[in-house]
Amino acid sequence: MNAAIITWRRTVGMAKSLFSTALAMAVFFAGAGVSFAFALEMAEGGETPLAVVWASAVSPVLPVLAALLAMDSWSDERRSGRIESLLTIAVRERELTFGKFLGVFTLAMGAVLAFLVSSLAMLSFMAPGALANQTALSFVPGLAALMLQGALWCAVSVFASAAFRHAAAAALTSITLTVLAPRGLWFALMAWAPQGRMAFGEMPLDANVFDLASGIVSTETVLTYLTLTAFALFVSSKFVAAVRLVGRGARALRFSTGVAVALATALAVAAIALFHRTDTTLELPLAQHSGQSFSARTHGILADVRGEIHITAFLSRKDARFRQVGHFLRSFAREAESAGGARLVLRFVDPRWDVAAAERLVRDGAHEDSLVFERGSRKAFVPLAGGFDERLCASAILRVAVPPKRGVVYWTNGHGECSFRAYEPWGMSDIARNVAHYGYRNEPLDLADGEDVPDDCALVVVAGAKSDFSRAEAMRLDSYLRKGGRLLALLSASDAPGIASLLSGWGVRMENAPLKGARTLSGTDVIVSEFSDHPVCEPLKGAQVILEKPLSFTPSAAVDVAGADRVEYTPLARVGDVCVAAAAERGVGTGDDLSLRPTRIIAVGDAAFVMNGQLKMRGNANRDFFLNAVAYLSGTDAMTEPGTEASRLVSGMDRAGRVRFVLVSALAFPALLFVAMAAFVAVGRRRQ
Repeated sequence: MNAAIITWRRTVGMAKSLFSTALAMAVFFAGAGVSFAFALEMAEGGETPLAVVWASAVSPVLPVLAALLAMDSWSDERRSGRIESLLTIAVRERELTFGKFLGVFTLAMGAVLAFLVSSLAMLSFMAPGALANQTALSFVPGLAALMLQGALWCAVSVFASAAFRHAAAAALTSITLTVLAPRGLWFALMAWAPQGRMAFGEMPLDANVFDLASGIVSTETVLTYLTLTAFALFVSSKFVAAVRLVGRGARALRFSTGVAVALATALAVAAIALFHRTDTTLELPLAQHSGQSFSARTHGILADVRGEIHITAFLSRKDARFRQVGHFLRSFAREAESAGGARLVLRFVDPRWDVAAAERLVRDGAHEDSLVFERGSRKAFVPLAGGFDERLCASAILRVAVPPKRGVVYWTNGHGECSFRAYEPWGMSDIARNVAHYGYRNEPLDLADGEDVPDDCALVVVAGAKSDFSRAEAMRLDSYLRKGGRLLALLSASDAPGIASLLSGWGVRMENAPLKGARTLSGTDVIVSEFSDHPVCEPLKGAQVILEKPLSFTPSAAVDVAGADRVEYTPLARVGDVCVAAAAERGVGTGDDLSLRPTRIIAVGDAAFVMNGQLKMRGNANRDFFLNAVAYLSGTDAMTEPGTEASRLVSGMDRAGRVRFVLVSALAFPALLFVAMAAFVAVGRRRQ
């Protein structure tokens, strides 16, 4: 039987009888559990598929596992003296080294597979929403990426074990080479460079896993990892050969061994340089099943629009967002192809290299770090600074395909309202930019200047007024509503009673009822996931809105009025039996007969739920709720269809759920695993 196979079996068999193996597995599961829990929280509500999040979370912990598993592979042989008798056998050192590498690699990949199974099992019980649109096939690219990296880490760890007699020294050296040195150098570059990641891009080790797990294969990446793995194994075998030559005076052989290592180093460097110059990127068919999906509305837009639409990503290839933007746009183009409508032509322009193309984009009004949508002479720009998603890109396609036809959204001011022009965390510039992307124009409205609400008003937004509306201001707003006006009121406990009395006359009465048993993320906010069948909320079924200490609403006496002035009150969102968002409509059913425009009002019990700072919290449908409300109030009911994009990763876990997930995945399960493996080792030794 081949010596490498025998050594492989012996290495795996010995590992099963070591307490250090049980410790290594427990450390890996604990570290990977913590990493995955935090990665899942950071990716909440984002576009990154679960399979990519999982692989990216395991990757930083994998070299530690390889170091702990391989630290005894050669060190124990050297320390006990068994290597002397082992090397007397007529077997080449490279066969022994390769066998030990296969043993360590088998154990490491077995641990990775076991962690994948345990992670999916825990998610199925604690966060089943995160497994939506996921199949076993979607995790294959991530596993392949970890196998590629794991092979290199195991080879380096076997090399470190061959170089040291003490297992602890071998493990420390391996961790230094695979974790501390590359990541420490990277953090030093981030601290030294004025622009940080903008200058250097993402950490290469992390970026490689992200790319490969997404199904984007770079020949340079794959061949570089394979070359470095072979190089580490070659050097390891030469270290073992050097042990054979100790004390024998074989200077010529030792010299030739050193020359061989030097030549192998030069060859590896030359090969990696060649791979870099001839790099080719391949997109695997598996990437289409990596969890990226789109809403029905986006699919409908892409199906309805005809012809070619050019999308240009105007940003540096070193930008940290470059890979994410590229992956998203490729998936977007595939969705358009499957819809059978618009044909999306993608192009990437790096301002540092594609100077001529960059100058043309700047002349056309584009700014660096943006997406440019073009169809004929029409252009639409989506800045990446404010984030990008399916909704914004679908809206940009609509803007270049169909002329905008909506009116103006007026935001009241003069009462301490949140400003739609403020970019601070307490401002609302982010949501105002989304409103503009849908073809509306944002304008301020000062009701104290004596003028009525303009005729081009699509709706009025009162965003957290902190002082009273004067009697004259309230009368102007009430007059606007009586003519079929539309009002979106964002309220909180600190808001003035003036707007409250106005709403009461239109069927909505504010309260401050206690919310018993409400789920929370931070302890002060409330997770809202109970929605009515109203057009604003229907697309949000299964999503969650986060409100900070919300007010509650009940119907006022105006709801009981009969006739044409009858007001229909509809709870939009509830927490238990308490309504935290409500809609009121007067003139329901009269529009067809009397040509009257019904009055529509939506009240939300949190004035800050779409502030810039709040929208940075991922995993909620606050943005969708607001935009659906704007669309419904302005009369474009079809715009209420998007809901939360299907491509979003939403686990649905609240704060208590996240704590339980961390405790189970990072503490309870690793501890149980260690006890079980240690007991197995103890029983095996007792039998021996």
